[in-house]
Amino acid sequence: MAWLGGGSRKNPISVLIHGVPHRVEISDRDNVTVDLTFGGGIGGLTSAVALKHCSSIEIDLYEQATHITEIGAGITVWPRTWEVLKSLGLEQDLLALLPEGHSDEPKLAFEYRLSDRKEGFTFHKVYARGGALCFHRQEILAALLKHVPESCRIHLSHRLSRYSEETDNVKLWFENGKEATCDLLVAADGIRSVVRDSSTSIASKGLFYTGSQCFRGLIPKEKLEKLYPDHRALYSPINYCGKNQHIIVYPISGGKIINVVAFFTRLEEEGRQWEGPGINSATTEDALGQFSGWEDEVVQLLGCIETPTRWAIQDLYPLQTYASRRVALVGTENFPFIIIMAITYIITGEKGAGAGQAIEDGYILGQLFLNRKSEKWEHVLQAYNFVRQPFVNMIKNMTRIQGLHYELNSPGLDDVTNVGQELSPEQISLLRSGLTENRSWWEADAEEELRRAIEVVRTEN
Repeated sequence: MAWLGGGSRKNPISVLIHGVPHRVEISDRDNVTVDLTFGGGIGGLTSAVALKHCSSIEIDLYEQATHITEIGAGITVWPRTWEVLKSLGLEQDLLALLPEGHSDEPKLAFEYRLSDRKEGFTFHKVYARGGALCFHRQEILAALLKHVPESCRIHLSHRLSRYSEETDNVKLWFENGKEATCDLLVAADGIRSVVRDSSTSIASKGLFYTGSQCFRGLIPKEKLEKLYPDHRALYSPINYCGKNQHIIVYPISGGKIINVVAFFTRLEEEGRQWEGPGINSATTEDALGQFSGWEDEVVQLLGCIETPTRWAIQDLYPLQTYASRRVALVGTENFPFIIIMAITYIITGEKGAGAGQAIEDGYILGQLFLNRKSEKWEHVLQAYNFVRQPFVNMIKNMTRIQGLHYELNSPGLDDVTNVGQELSPEQISLLRSGLTENRSWWEADAEEELRRAIEVVRTEN
């Protein structure tokens, strides 16, 4: 039996989370060793950090890249996910990145402007406990790495090519010729998950093109401030809305960088298969041309992006389950890599939902293993699936609805067909209500999900 990282095993159990797999060995009270293989992205690292207080755990982390990194730029952390990060011990590391600190007082989460016209205007503001906490993805990753158990051994350049779920273990094959065997596979290998797409137990319908694309870019605050010292995006998270297009903007890295994601959608193309690369280089002129006619502050913002990239937004059909007997999905496997459209942007989007749900996935799964006593490991995976599958699919649906609001395609706006078209007071009211109603989950407590999952494990049902 091939084994990476060494270590004795006794009745091992393995879990793979893909993207960067870790292997963890847990010696339980009943002398059963649990071998967990995690991914090195946000979901996988969160699982490892959640297990840091279990001294009997050894972790081997396998990363497909030559170094641990994250694509994308901004992450918006809402109150629910902030409480998880605090529970993981990351609060002080992340507070150091927030120029104004953090409190539980209601603060501005997003300002919404109708901007597909020369005279744009703010039509709604949404507040949340603590407001929108905005970070660079690398900052979250660095904080997680700082708290990964010292016993964790990191193996780079290990891309999973295939796996086999056997009766008593899971066998892993990597593109570099290495092999490994584990007991539970917790896969965190991204939207193009090898684990998800090749599993016979986790029936996936695959990916589809949403009809949306986006320009992404980062602007140094000094540059924007020098050119436009009164620009509202210097200090506040903004969502510029328009027909079939919207732009999400917020400061990250302690306010030193402005994160910009500008979406444009053709609803008639939703459901097609995307052909070609998902990410391409673009020019400032490309972005400006796509948003021609929009209000001046949008033009100013896009004009400051020197090297934008253009992304095709693909989505993952909802999964009926995130776990089989020896395999579980964490993070972007069960939540789309990026979604928007009439849909929404997930990886650096307004909700911060993709990264946030990856963090919650990893936290709950890690805590379930940490709280496991004599219960069988199969029950741990099924308890995880019991609480996370319905919740994440609910968030997927809610974010799609939000995207429809952003791009003036939601119910009640059927007669809004042109860029710059005036909206009636009733339609503005509908937008305000819709943008507010889907946000109750921000304030909900992920610990309640964890308590329910632990109860499910203990019932062994």
